[in-house]
Amino acid sequence: MRILIPTVDYPPIEGGIATVALQVSRQLASLGHEVTVVAPELPRGFDDAGEPATIVRFKGYGLGWLRLIPFLCRAWPLAKETDLILAINIAYGGVLGWLARRAHGIPYVTFAYAYEFLKFRRVPVLRTLLRGLYRRATFTVAISRYTRRRLKEFGVPEERIVTIFPGANPARPLDAERVEAVRQRFELSGGQMILAVGRFIPRKGHLKLVAAMPEVLEHCPNTHLMLVGRGPCLDECIEKARALDIEGQVHCPGYVDDVTLAALYQACDVFALPAGEDERGQVEGFGIVFSEAHAYGKPVVAGHSGGVPDAVVDGLTGFLVDPHDPHALAEALRKVLQDPKLARRFGEAGRLRIAQELNWATFTQRLLDTLAANL
Repeated sequence: MRILIPTVDYPPIEGGIATVALQVSRQLASLGHEVTVVAPELPRGFDDAGEPATIVRFKGYGLGWLRLIPFLCRAWPLAKETDLILAINIAYGGVLGWLARRAHGIPYVTFAYAYEFLKFRRVPVLRTLLRGLYRRATFTVAISRYTRRRLKEFGVPEERIVTIFPGANPARPLDAERVEAVRQRFELSGGQMILAVGRFIPRKGHLKLVAAMPEVLEHCPNTHLMLVGRGPCLDECIEKARALDIEGQVHCPGYVDDVTLAALYQACDVFALPAGEDERGQVEGFGIVFSEAHAYGKPVVAGHSGGVPDAVVDGLTGFLVDPHDPHALAEALRKVLQDPKLARRFGEAGRLRIAQELNWATFTQRLLDTLAANL
């Protein structure tokens, strides 16, 4: 089957939606489908030639909403020659899919994460447009039960929604010497480590982790908090740690390469990200980083919000806490750090979920099975 994946989120862009686009394109190509991805051209490089799918880049990503024009100009000639369009972004791929369906009868599938349609639910014109794009799709993939529920509230027929949980790549095991080298590089040797990975924006909860650290340190001295990522709240986290006089225990290295990140996942004692909902209603639709931590057999402490309960099973693979309660966060971290048996039980249960359910091969097969039942 010839499959077109038009997206404005694709590496080197970081984030969960870009991960979905990349991994689905790889899985479909590995199964023998002829896959073409239309993605933004950016100054930062990515090895397109190393991908099993054909990558076609469009210029104009920095134009904001106007990027729809160069996006459509690049994707439209390809859309006419395809059998299926996977609209990773409803506001871009969804428009292309609708046009291709009207002009050539080509089916399209839409994807929903949560914030990309919720932020327009109070804007009548855009709400009507997006709802129409979802309704005319063959079906919509919701990445969590939360997203499915919100889609129904948004006006998408329940029978046109399929819930498929995202996955994680297999762990990338490194030898002990390389892991220890990374620990020494960040001055982590001899202590326990809490790891968080994600964009530094308020709803992710990095500041709440820093705020909880003094209480964690009362019970678990020489514990380090490693915050990996970039974003507007990075400097605020550094200043918060300094104000609390714990800057020596809080590390913010920014972006790290894949090998270093694998070493940090392998070295950490617990993964934590108390993500919540912001004032605009944006929330985690699922939380792929939690699955990535589980792939390494790590226990997780996460914020009880949005679709996170589908990624982290409370009391089985980790703890879910009120994202607005620093004490509850600190208490959950303390329990995991002070109880190796509990941490190991959570981690192994998480690893088992990745092997059996939350992986990209399963995600893609469920997508194909749903296609087979609806085309």
